[in-house]
Amino acid sequence: IIEDILDLYQGLLIPYMKVLRDLPFPGDSIRKETDGEHAFMLAMVAITLAERLKLPLDHGKLAKYSLIHDLVEAHAGDVSARSSEAEQLVKIDREHEAFLVIKQRYAKTTPWIPKLIELYEAKGDEESKFVYAVDKQMGSYSWIAGGGKGWLDTYPEPEGSGYHLVVKRLRKKAAAYPD
Repeated sequence: IIEDILDLYQGLLIPYMKVLRDLPFPGDSIRKETDGEHAFMLAMVAITLAERLKLPLDHGKLAKYSLIHDLVEAHAGDVSARSSEAEQLVKIDREHEAFLVIKQRYAKTTPWIPKLIELYEAKGDEESKFVYAVDKQMGSYSWIAGGGKGWLDTYPEPEGSGYHLVVKRLRKKAAAYPD
């Protein structure tokens, strides 16, 4: 068992914690947020929102989906929300390939991981849809919490054109699951 845990730790968890997103860490104009930090904050926000809104959602599922929603990026890397449509399509392919690597490597030792990734990606339950929608709001929370620090460096385009592109894309994604 120890070898399997070390393989999980070294082959998936540590690489995942090192993936830098293109968003600044809240309140820090220099440091970028990591996927691990993002996943933790998403879990906390999703559970808090569900509880405060008295939604009949399973908090355990919300936490699990939040923790694994970007796990494929440990092998695929992150692609900026500001990237072109072509780059977004490449991202889909890279993430699928990364999922296949994870599924093959961890199917016997931690089968819950690839299974949970598949369930999340299918958006077949209310919890996965909710986590997906909350994920699309996280940049806004980060911007507000950090007082906008680091965002001008991230989105230096005139009149925030990159920012508006990202907002438009994220709204479209979140609108896919309005409930």
